[in-house]
Amino acid sequence: MRRVLIVDDELPIINGLSFLFKRYFQADYSVVGTARSGREAIEKSMALAPEIILMDVQMPGISGLEVIRELSHEGGAKVFILVTAYERFDIAREALSMGVCDYLLKPVSRERLDVALRTASAYLDRVQMLNERELEFKDREQRLVPFVRTAFFVMARQKRGQISAAASSDIALFREMLQLPSETGIMGIAGFWPSDGNVSAAYERFCSVLQYKTLAFAGQLEDMRYCAWFLPIKKETDTSQELGVLLDVLQGAFSGQLATGEMQLSYGQPERLDALWRSWEQAITRYAISHSTEERFFAEELDQEQWSEDRAVNPLDSEFYDEIIKGHVALAGQALERLLQSLDQQGASQLSLPQQSPPQQGQPQQNPPQQSPPQRDSFYRIIAALSFAASKLAGGGVLSEKGYREFMDFSDIERLWSDGAFKLFASRVRARFQMLQEKAATAGAHSPFVVRALQYIENHYQEQITLESAAEAIGISAGHLTRLMSDELKRGFARTLIDYRMQKAKELLKNPNVSIREVSQRCGYPDANYFARLFRRQTGQTPREYAARMEKGENSDA
Repeated sequence: MRRVLIVDDELPIINGLSFLFKRYFQADYSVVGTARSGREAIEKSMALAPEIILMDVQMPGISGLEVIRELSHEGGAKVFILVTAYERFDIAREALSMGVCDYLLKPVSRERLDVALRTASAYLDRVQMLNERELEFKDREQRLVPFVRTAFFVMARQKRGQISAAASSDIALFREMLQLPSETGIMGIAGFWPSDGNVSAAYERFCSVLQYKTLAFAGQLEDMRYCAWFLPIKKETDTSQELGVLLDVLQGAFSGQLATGEMQLSYGQPERLDALWRSWEQAITRYAISHSTEERFFAEELDQEQWSEDRAVNPLDSEFYDEIIKGHVALAGQALERLLQSLDQQGASQLSLPQQSPPQQGQPQQNPPQQSPPQRDSFYRIIAALSFAASKLAGGGVLSEKGYREFMDFSDIERLWSDGAFKLFASRVRARFQMLQEKAATAGAHSPFVVRALQYIENHYQEQITLESAAEAIGISAGHLTRLMSDELKRGFARTLIDYRMQKAKELLKNPNVSIREVSQRCGYPDANYFARLFRRQTGQTPREYAARMEKGENSDA
């Protein structure tokens, strides 16, 4: 039975139409409501969800055509029959362009209303049929997606770019079916070594996290040990940022597994869809080298020449990853330094450019020697190394959640690389890793509860936290935490929190565009006056004095 709403500002018209429905059409149609203004019609339509609306054209306030225009955007299957006192072609034309199926002249006869209702019902039947077909098509399309993804990974992993003409022509189809935002992406590999031996469960959870929390998707589980995955890159976006978001999600979901080696990740550099084999080969090479994986898993993926070549080029990468896995962060730092120096020596990254002596008087001007442009792969080798180190330290409880998120923002060093400032790039990389070393050294010198207390302060110093809230979050009594911090740090929780907040305040005060009140609030002090007194007690100068000296370039901490 079709649901009908009658809209007219004249009560006799409403009563007459209601009588016709009750007398002749009640077997197929039910009048669920009436309205005498445009506003009431909109409200009644939203509340009663009618399928057919008989709409008067001329009404005070919102006109019938305006109501139709508004309700057309509301959604849901509905059709309109226009009711008017005058046969005007311009109104009929405009109404039909908005989806009105018919219009009736007042007074409305039973025969003419019958024709209009049949037309409306036929229209609704067609809409329902099209909706069902659309759902059926989407259902079939979704059932095809796994097969399309399997075909996509087969295409992406064809060695040496030997993609057939047919497969190459199917790239547009892959983009459409898999809803890829661009023709660029990153291939990666995930290995599963769960302690309970349930590889299938670990793989299913990995796929679920990718599906519901990221743009990436995974291939089939192979050899009951690993799977390929693909991260599409959006147009006009920061590649390192998208990669950082993905790694951040995976770190949050699998921090324990990544820390213990139960899950292992690797990825290549961004490539176009017709050259994804390059990204895949980089991913599996790094995976095998960095994680000491048995080569037999990839015997069919990499030929011996390529394998030997990659191992010869990347021994320092392997050394870095091995030291991180062993927990030797300082030794990993030495390996990173040798890696940076090797890239400079190879001319791959141009971390330092040789200075050329000026020509002697009378001698012809010599053209500077041509230097090969830096290879983008070198940048991603560095990013991969830093990402792996941060993930391991975060998974091991050394790096806080906030610290990990901040560390994984590589936009600053990517800008330096893109701008050709390779010496500054290397300096910034060293500073980044030095921060990780300091965190690891601090964690190694303290008990797990004190380390977690320091992380709690780092994550929540902007909030109104207390010793009790920290102890509850850590899972220890407040008294026990106080004794541990006093013994190991020589200061309690409150003093440690103040010191950390004051350090953050000093960093913020270096920015002349940040007000004292804003610094106070961002450091967890709603009362700016109290913050100023505390800052002066700690540093011997007011926040304004400290900011002024920093603006002049003076070392206020000397």
